[in-house]
This record gives sequence, structure tokens and C-alpha cells, in this order.
Amino acid sequence: MHISQTTNMHEVQEKSLNDAVDRPFLAVVNEEYVITSKNTLQGTAELREAFKKQETIQALCQLIISSNNSQIRQYAAILLRKRYGKGKHWLKLPHHVRNEFKTVILQALVNEPEKFVKNAIAQLIGVIVKHELPNNGWPEVLQFVQQLVTSENLLQKELGTYTLSIMTEVAPDAYLTHAASLAVLLGQTLNSLQDLGNPVAYYILRIMQNLVPLVEGNQMMVNAYHQMMPQVMTTIQSLTTTNEDKAIECFELLDELCENAIAVIAPHVKSLVSMCLVIAGNKALDDALRVKAVGFIGWLARTKKKTIIKHKLVEPILDMLFNLMSMRPEDDNDEVYFSDDNEDNTPVTCATQTLDLLALHLPPEKLIPQLLQYIEPSLQGTDVYAKKASYLTMAVLAEGCSEYIRTKYLESFLRCTCQGISDPIPVVRNAALFALGQFSEHLQPEISQYSSELLPVLFEYLGQICAHIKQEKKEPPSVDRMFYALEMFCENLNESLLPYLPTLMERLFEILNADTPVHVRELSLSAIGSAAMASKEHMLPYFERIVSILDSYLSEKQIEETMCLQVQAVDTLGVIARTIGDKNFAPLAGRSLNFGMKLLKETEDPDLKKSIYGLFASISTIMKKEMAGALPEIIEYMITSIQSSEGIVPHFKEDETSAFPVYEDLSENENEEEDIENTDNEEDNDDDDVAGYSVENAYIEEKEEAILALKEIAEHTGEAFLPYLEKSFEETFKLINYPQEDIRKAVIDALLQFCINFSKINTNEGKQALLKALSVFIPKLSELIRLGDERTVAITGLDAYTELLKEIKSDVLIGEGHKEAIMNCVTDVMLGKTECQDQEEADDIDTEAEQDELLVECAGDVLSTFGKVISPEDFELYFHTVLPMLLERLKKNKSEAQRSFAVGTISECFSGLKHKVAGFVCQLLPMFLKLTDDSSAEVRNNAIYGIGELALYGKDAVYSHYSDILSVLSNAIFKESHTGARDNIVGALARLIIANYFNIPLDQVFPTFVKQLPLKEDFEENKAVFKSILTLYEAGHPILRSHMEILLKVAVSVLHENKTTDDEAKGIVMEFIKSAQRDFPNEWNSMYSELPIEVTTNIQRIFS
Repeated sequence: MHISQTTNMHEVQEKSLNDAVDRPFLAVVNEEYVITSKNTLQGTAELREAFKKQETIQALCQLIISSNNSQIRQYAAILLRKRYGKGKHWLKLPHHVRNEFKTVILQALVNEPEKFVKNAIAQLIGVIVKHELPNNGWPEVLQFVQQLVTSENLLQKELGTYTLSIMTEVAPDAYLTHAASLAVLLGQTLNSLQDLGNPVAYYILRIMQNLVPLVEGNQMMVNAYHQMMPQVMTTIQSLTTTNEDKAIECFELLDELCENAIAVIAPHVKSLVSMCLVIAGNKALDDALRVKAVGFIGWLARTKKKTIIKHKLVEPILDMLFNLMSMRPEDDNDEVYFSDDNEDNTPVTCATQTLDLLALHLPPEKLIPQLLQYIEPSLQGTDVYAKKASYLTMAVLAEGCSEYIRTKYLESFLRCTCQGISDPIPVVRNAALFALGQFSEHLQPEISQYSSELLPVLFEYLGQICAHIKQEKKEPPSVDRMFYALEMFCENLNESLLPYLPTLMERLFEILNADTPVHVRELSLSAIGSAAMASKEHMLPYFERIVSILDSYLSEKQIEETMCLQVQAVDTLGVIARTIGDKNFAPLAGRSLNFGMKLLKETEDPDLKKSIYGLFASISTIMKKEMAGALPEIIEYMITSIQSSEGIVPHFKEDETSAFPVYEDLSENENEEEDIENTDNEEDNDDDDVAGYSVENAYIEEKEEAILALKEIAEHTGEAFLPYLEKSFEETFKLINYPQEDIRKAVIDALLQFCINFSKINTNEGKQALLKALSVFIPKLSELIRLGDERTVAITGLDAYTELLKEIKSDVLIGEGHKEAIMNCVTDVMLGKTECQDQEEADDIDTEAEQDELLVECAGDVLSTFGKVISPEDFELYFHTVLPMLLERLKKNKSEAQRSFAVGTISECFSGLKHKVAGFVCQLLPMFLKLTDDSSAEVRNNAIYGIGELALYGKDAVYSHYSDILSVLSNAIFKESHTGARDNIVGALARLIIANYFNIPLDQVFPTFVKQLPLKEDFEENKAVFKSILTLYEAGHPILRSHMEILLKVAVSVLHENKTTDDEAKGIVMEFIKSAQRDFPNEWNSMYSELPIEVTTNIQRIFS
């Protein structure tokens, strides 16, 4: 069709439509666009009636091409799109009417002068294309667009690309068969443009974005997109100077490619980063555009980290981020370091979040040494914002680089932070307090050693807050940062907080008793919860007063301003219930449960509901089966929250729904008969006006807490939960692909617990219910681990496999394909083949991000646990497959964490291999012996443990190597300084004794063995130690007599100090003591008479 030749046809068409116009109907439409809300139902009814007539389509087409009112023209196009959004209505029209319609709207598009009307017409065309194109029903439309796009006339070219951008946005899937040829057309058009700042280039990028879902797996499209990437970048750069809003929109193409077609992005990472660095560093540009550029670097850090390292891009990225973080914010007192709300994002907050992403996804060795070049001089300088940036930098490194900081920089980081939290300048002090909170959260337990230096400073601030409030009668600045640091630090101190508890509680009570601002009281209530988590039953002296304070918030009706106090009071009550001791809280449990139910029935507030669910979970740990009577109501509320779609907010395209009364049910008529034959496209048009959805955070958190509370109630109420188990599993499972990762992780944890509950039903029905649950859960976990793009979800999935195998054992593997599903996850993670791992080949990069190493460690846990529930013969086959992957990580150029993990995992597998270990002795023992001299204490520790396990399970195959092993262990015990490794030497000797003490010169070895007791750090080895002692005891070996009193003293200390890690180990120690009491009464009485009274009392209690 040639546009210039259509004028006569248009005149004819207009005449025929004029003849068909239904005047009353036109009046309805003309009046409807200014309709008031009270007329809505009447207007809808009239429009529905009108659409029953075939002439209606002609009348609306007439309005589109002839009305003098542009809003009427737009409204007519929208009504047609709403009516014919569903294929069944479109296909009911006679063929000739459809053809006439298509011809008119193409011409209307060409002639329409107003952009907003043109947009509505293009969307209408897009909807019709969706119905026609799959069956090749409207080939003219693509010819029409192609003629425009390939025209030498720039205006026609712009109209063509604009139209195609709208059409492909409406229904991208409709272009599947044409996608490759369209991509080629777009590439040719981009190449032909002299100026990539032209609107044509912008529209091409929008079309490319719309077609991204069709790229993956289509090599022709991948190639075409790859070839267009240089022009894409040039277009974005051009738009930064001519139209920043459009440049921001074009970044969405890059985001989409990163998420859905990474193969296109991969070859261009260096150029993309360079472009983003230029944009981010340009202070003349709008903040929103700079934020987009910085954020995209964060995307690349997640998906192409090896390329970033390979091209030496880390240093320029860090330089840009630190410079942005050093910028002065608009408001020093109210600066946001992290923001979930994109509207609040500034270059500073985005830079901080992007550095956090780098820390989570890049090896620490590539980040921290580089960043110290900025941190150290900035802390010594006079620029307060550079100092602030230094503390923010240390803060965001804490999570992703925790192990590296612990081993190399903990003391220096803390020294700096101690200085920072005392800085007189609030900007610096706030950042240092934030850093302290982050350290407290992620660098435990080492940071607790600094409590004597840090707590007095924090308590001093608490005192200052009280004084400020009394004097100024208002909230002091920076109060949030101070409480964050205080809570995080106290929460993880455990009993180390006790010397400071009276001072802390005195300060908090003072704040709560005074007429203090609501927010400060909320923070103080939360801090009481943190203190309770650390102090546990030692909070008892304050218990009555705390409950009295909480009562006032729980029982009184709150206004909107103070509702947060009620929410926090419920939270704190839940923490107290968990920590104060079951016996101490039991008298309050029933009352608290009733309180919770009363509040739940009176509220729709998601924050309060979330807190109440958490309280119920806490109460279940105390009441257990006694909670049965309340479960029907409680679980109904929780299931409702799990099912709820509340808080889901649709975002409409160009806000047209608020501009016009477009009736959602216009395409539906309850009296119309269903056309069964023409419903193929029914499912995909309900949301044509919706650009996307978001969910309000409060509702997500309510849903998450409902899931976690159900899990905990199931765990603690046991049989009482049985009537709700199946329903809970089914409803929770429906959320396993939920967009938010925290929900997915909560779902995995809950389903794991539900499966454990099923496994405890000792009936045939229970067994069948378990197998049914596992039949969907095991493969779904495999899907999430291998195909999900979030590492934390994959880690949670692997942990779930480990727990299922530990708790349910071989029943996990009954289902068809379950063994393979689990082991394929292990091997894929080990080989770096899962979606959440960077799958690039980069042989020269031997270090990984700590979170990547954690993922692999979790796979190792699955492997060793898997080995314990199948036969040694079966496990040998799997171990043969995985062993080369583990040995690869033992090479000298690998990181300490990787080598330590590899030798530890191999060692943990020996108990599953049992007698089959013999086949690996010649390969592994020489390597393990050599590793006892490694520079890494962790590697030495795990190698020594492995030697003991090899000897224990390898038996005959190891006997001939005893002298070599004893020689190595003898040397190690004299030079080893690491307490964990020393404990493992004792454990290895114990295993040698258990396996074959005849092969050991006990008169030389045993005195040294006894001298190392009690163990100092690795208390798991007490099981092997006392098993070896019992082995010699039961054999009546004389070597024990001269050491009996010392061994009994060690055994008593192990029991008294609770240094057995499980019931089996405790039983072994108790058996040794009982035997010695019987057979060696003099030695026992001599040792026992010297014990302090508290020890003898505790030992009597343990044996009673």
C-alpha cells in the first residue's frame, strides 16, 4: 500500500461511514469522555448496548478520522481497543467489516496530527495485529510499516518506527515468526541514520526492548542485537545531551538484555562500563540519568563480574563510586544510605548500593586493597564528606567480604570506627554508627571482643538523647543511626552484654518513662528486644517492668501516630517470649495469645498483622500442643494473608484510565453467548493497559511472616497441626515462584518443615502424604537452584536438601528422579553452571566472591549428607564424579576458602563411603599428609580431620601407613599454633586408636594425647576422643590406669560446660564416667572431692 495513493479511498470510506453513523450513539460517546462518576453505570450500559450493533465499529472509526475534538478521537480509539482486546469479539465481526476497519485505522494513523491520539490509534492497531498476525491475517500492516521504515523521508521513517514501537509493546509474542527479519530491518535502519540523536534511533531502541523476550535462543536475533550494540550506546550518549528522559528510557533496553539475553551484552561489557562511567561522572546531567548509569554497573557486577575483572574495570568503577559517595547530600541530617524506593534514589544512595553489590559479587581481594587507597587518606583528611564515604564504604563491605575483613582488617576497621562514632561532626558520626551496626550484624563473633570500648560510647549517646529530649522537647538528630548500632551490637553479644545490662536498661526505661517523641519510644522498645536476645533469662529482674510498659501499648486503642508503638510492642513481646525462658513466660502465654487474637480481629494493618503472626510463632515455642484450641482461627488468618493479593498496585500506561471512563467490563457482556471456537487469545488481553505491578512492602512482609509463622507453629505444635498440614503445604507451595526472593526463601523453609511434619505421621496415609509432598518439592527445589537468578534462594534450596536428607533420610530419594535432581544440583553448582553463577570462562581468575563460595559450600554439605542416606556402593559412583571437581579447588592458585572447603568436603564424605574409602586411600592420603603443612590453618585443620576419617573407615587399607601418619601428627602437634587444628590432631589420634590401637605405640602416643585434653575449640571431636577412651577401656588396656583421674576430670568438665555437640557424644562421656565410678572408685572419689560445689551439683543433676 502506498500512502500517497489512498486519498480517494479515504473519501469513499468516510462517505460510507457517514451513512452508517448512529447519531444517538455518537452523542453517548461525545458526552462520555467528560462523564461524572454518578453516570458511570448508565454510560457503560449504553455503550454495551451500542456494541451489539455492527454499525458501532463504523461509527467509532468515523469519530477517529473526522471528529474535530482530539480527545474524542483518542477516546474512540481507546473504546475500540477495549472492546476488541479479546479475540472472540474481533473474530465475530464479518470479514468485510474487519478489512474496512483495518484500512481506515492505518490511514487514520498517517493523517493524525496529535501525538497522543496517534498513540491510541497505534495501540489499537497493535491489539488487532495480535489477533491477526499469528494466522497471517493482516500481512499489509507489516508491509505498511516496512515501507515507512525504509522510506528516505525521515518523517515517514519516524512514523514507521514509532508505530512499530507501539505495536510491539502491545503484543511482542505476535511477532515471533517475524522477529529475526524485524531485527535485521532495525539494524539496517540504525546503520542508515546520519544522526543517532534522531527520534528514529530512540524508537528503534524501544522496539528492540519490546522484542527482547524473543531474543534468547534465537541466534539470528542475538547476532543482530550484538551488531547493533555500538549504535545503541551511541544513541544513548546522544540522547544524554538532547533528551535525558529518553536516555533513561533507553537504559531499560540494557536492563532487559542483562536480565533476559545476556549473550548480547557479554561482548560489550567494557564499552558499556565506559559509557556508564562517563554519564555517572557528569555533574551537569540530571540525577535520575546518573542513577540509571550507576545502577546498570550494578547489574553488570551481578551478571558479568569475571569480564569486569578481566578488563581491569574494577578500579575505575570504584573511583567513580567513591567520588559519588563523597558528594554533599541535599540534607545532612536526613540522608538515606540505602533506598528501596526508586524515587528516593540519588547518585549517592545508588553508588552505596552498587558498591554493596560489588562486595557481594566480586572477590574481596579485588575490592578492599583498592578501596583502602581512598579510605586511608580520606580518614586523615579534612573533607567531612570523604570521611563519611570512607565509613559507608567499610559498612557496605561488611556483608559481602566478611571473612576477608575478619582475617585481615577487623582490628584496623574497628579502630577507625571507634574514632568515627566519637566524631563531633554529625555527618561523620552517623556514617560511623552505620558502619558499626553493619559490623555488628556481619562480623560476629569477633567484634564482640571490643564491647568494653564500644558500649560506653553508645551508652553515652543514650544519655545525651535523654538530656536532649528533656531540654529541647523534640527528637534529636541522627537517633536512628545510634539505635541501629546499639541494637545490632547488643543483639549479638550474648552473655558478654550482662556487665552492661543494668546501665542499658536504666537508660531505656528513662526514655520510655519520659514524655519522649513517638519514634524514640519505638526505637527504645526495639532495643529492649535486642537486649533480651542477648541476655535471655538474665532479663528476669526487668521482666515485670517491661511487661507493664508493653501492656500500656497493647491494651490501649492507638491513634495513627502511635500505631507504630503497638506494632513494636507486639514485636518486643514476641522476643521476650522466646528468650526469657519457657517457665518464666508460661503464665503470660495464654493472656498474650488472647491479646494477639483480639488485635488481629480489629486490624487490617499489614504491619500489625505481621507482628501478631510473629508473636503467635513465639508463643507456640512455649505452649506447643496446648495451642491447639486457637489454631483454627490463627491458621485461617495466616492462610488468608498467604493467599492475599492486597497491596498489589497496577501501573497504567500513560495514565489513560484516569483521563477517561474506560470501563473494564466493556468487552464482557454477561448475556452474550461464549464463542468456544474463537477463544484462543482470551488469556492475554486483560492487562493491555497495565504497564506493570508493584507490591507494597508492608504486604510482602505480612505474607512472609505468615509463611514463617506457619512453619514455626507446625514445628512446635506437632500433632495438633496435623489437620492444617496439607492445606498449609498447598497454599504455601503456590508462592514458590513469587517475584520477591525473601518470599521464595520463606516458602522453601516452610515447605521443608511441613515435609518433616509429614514424615512424623507413622501411618501409611502419612507416608503417602509425605511422598506426594516430596514429589513436587524436590524437583521444584532443583529448578530454583539451577535456573533461579538469586544466589540466596539457591543457597536456601541447597540447605533445604541437606535438612531433608538429615531429617527424612532415604525417603527423600524414593520418588522417581529425586537422586538425579539433587546430585545434578550439586554438580552444576560445583561446575559453576547454575543461572545465578557467572558462567563465563575466565581461567586467569581464581578467586570468587564470598557469597559464591558459600553457594559451593552448601552444595558440598548436600553431597556429604546425601552419602549418609544411600549405600556406600551407590555413593562411590557419585563421589567418583564429584571428586575431580573438588580436587580442582585444591590447587595452589585457588583461594584459601576454596582449598579449605575442598579438603573439608572430601573428608566429610568418608563416613558415607564407609568401607569403600579403601579405594581412595592411595590417591588421597599422601595429599592430606602434605596439606598438614599448608600455610592456611583452616586447610591444615581439615586435612588432619580427613586423615583421621580415612584411618577410621579405610581400616586395613590404611594400617600400613600408620607410621607415616603418626610421624606427621607428631610433628604437627609440636609446631601447630591454631587451636582448632590442635584439637583435630587429638581427634585424628582418637580415630587411629578406634580403628586399630594395636598398630600404635600407645606408651609413647597416649601420654601426649591426654596432655592435649580438654579440647579448646572444636568440641565435636569430643565424641571421637571419648569413643577411643571407651575402646581402650572395654579392651581392659592397662595404659588407662595411670591417666584415669585426669581423664575423669576432663569428662566432668565436658559435661558441666556442655561441650558435647549431640546426645550421642554426651551418652559416650556419661558411659565412661559410670564405668569408672564402678571400676575405679578411688580415682573417682579423689577427683570428685576436689570439685567446686556448683560442678558437683550440676553433675548430680545430669546423672539424675
